[in-house]
Amino acid sequence: MTSGRIKCFFHAKGYGYIEDFDGREVYFHYTSIEGAREVDITDGLNVYFDAINTGMGLEAHRVTISK
Repeated sequence: MTSGRIKCFFHAKGYGYIEDFDGREVYFHYTSIEGAREVDITDGLNVYFDAINTGMGLEAHRVTISK
């Protein structure tokens, strides 16, 4: 798993970007966050995730909010 921070989240569209601690931006959809609802997602949250190269860029899967 990789760690990072939610850089921005667009509630109206249901997606956003995580910035990992190497400076890469990783796309995520709110449905990839385990145990959280869209309303719980705020910029700056620390998260862990699996980054998968989709051919269009990195996408985060199995995102968990760091406690």
